[in-house]
Amino acid sequence: MQSQDYLAISHFLAEIKVELIISLLSKCNPDWMQGPFTPTYSKIYYITEGEGRMMIGDTELFPKPGQWVFAPAGLSQFYSVTDADRTYRMYWCHFTSNISFINLFSLFKLPYCFDARRTDDVVASFERLIEGYKGRGSGPAQSLRIQAALLDVISCYIEQAVQAKPQTPSHLSSSKLGSVLQYIDTNLQNDLSVAELAELVHHHPNYFIRFFKNHMGMTPMAFIYERRLEKAKQLLLSSDLAIGEIAQATGFHDIFHFSKSFKKRLGVAPSEFRSWPRAAQKEAEEPS
Repeated sequence: MQSQDYLAISHFLAEIKVELIISLLSKCNPDWMQGPFTPTYSKIYYITEGEGRMMIGDTELFPKPGQWVFAPAGLSQFYSVTDADRTYRMYWCHFTSNISFINLFSLFKLPYCFDARRTDDVVASFERLIEGYKGRGSGPAQSLRIQAALLDVISCYIEQAVQAKPQTPSHLSSSKLGSVLQYIDTNLQNDLSVAELAELVHHHPNYFIRFFKNHMGMTPMAFIYERRLEKAKQLLLSSDLAIGEIAQATGFHDIFHFSKSFKKRLGVAPSEFRSWPRAAQKEAEEPS
């Protein structure tokens, strides 16, 4: 079931877009207290020293040094000092995103707080993010560096959170969604219908569409279309199959429809997309 969770989380995050608001390394004041309030932005903390109290939704936390904390946008939050002589010192960032992290945490039962692993990597990721936020080494690609650093912090948290969550039987929604996603990937070459997918998890088709869209951000058929194009990209880069064979393997059944869909989505024809990395590799291998 863990591999199904990995697949589902990967798809959930595939189209993520984030924007940094602020990132710093700070020492909390002795009278630090915030909330209760419900922010429209998400927060990530990495505690390096001190103690305190945090409320995220209905969950009360007392994070310790060496622990992560993730507070998703849209949840009620409260923060306060528990010992004025031992306040938190922590790396932190606030950011907005185009996906609901509430759904991600709820669906996959990810923890809001846990012991960080590879702490040197965590600190290094935050240092890069803070450096970008403060504008050090600013240039025309500064915004890209900030995006990359923020995504690195987020991905580091999520990957460690998946490992840290209790090894209990998968939540029913997660199990059902994982089964559907695995079935789709196994049967991309076939004609798939909403009724067929809904039957897998014993849902009425109309309810299944709402269930799927709530968790994945798109309808089942739109998701299948995106997965077919993604698999086509993988086959173009990793196999010597003919374009027509790839069209069949990804469920398009018509090379013209496949080529038109591929070019509309990626801006280039399948044959041109395939030639790019090979041409770059050939150029790199040629002696200068």
